[in-house]
Amino acid sequence: MKNLVKSPYAKIILIYIIAQFFPVILLLFVPESALLDANIYGTIIGFVVGALLMFVVNHRSTFDNSLENTPSNSKNSILFWGIAGMFLAFASQYLAVFIETFLLNIPAGSQNTEDIVLIVNQYPIFLILVAIFGPIMEEFVFRKAIFGYLYDITGGIGAAVISSLIFAFIHFDGHYLLYSVMGFVFCYLYWKTKSIAAPIIAHALMNATVTVANLLLY
Repeated sequence: MKNLVKSPYAKIILIYIIAQFFPVILLLFVPESALLDANIYGTIIGFVVGALLMFVVNHRSTFDNSLENTPSNSKNSILFWGIAGMFLAFASQYLAVFIETFLLNIPAGSQNTEDIVLIVNQYPIFLILVAIFGPIMEEFVFRKAIFGYLYDITGGIGAAVISSLIFAFIHFDGHYLLYSVMGFVFCYLYWKTKSIAAPIIAHALMNATVTVANLLLY
């Protein structure tokens, strides 16, 4: 347990938690009239700094598991799977929406997406969090740290299930199947390329595409 606490896996998760709570702490020191701005810019700052710190941890640390101990694909292959992964994520998303809507009677709309679109419409700079730093942090946490750590303990499928379910629940959106299958796709990309860059690219492209498309329809 002591080694786990000091491991890069724990450091990545701790950075993520601190980044999430940074705007909450910031709100304690600003006037009521500035709460919204403080929350938005505090979130952006927390995620930008958090993502950069994760890159530092990733560069300076050794993640000792079968995935990381296997040579990664070439840069061209990683880029290919990153782009292809976006389409795989969209396909899995549409399948999940179909199942949720017609079999589980869950409304198709995503409150999480709607909230993000509203924020980006009012604060365009927030798009850098949605399209870049958010995906970076989430992939480091849910794929690099959680999936990677569990990979040799539970096996690939077990690690994908656990990390994808946590990924789904952390979005607090009610669309657990949708986020879980997306998580599976990102786990697959990490497993396929042995590089966290592939799911980061796919996740970033998907987020950017969805957000911009919704903004155009707003």
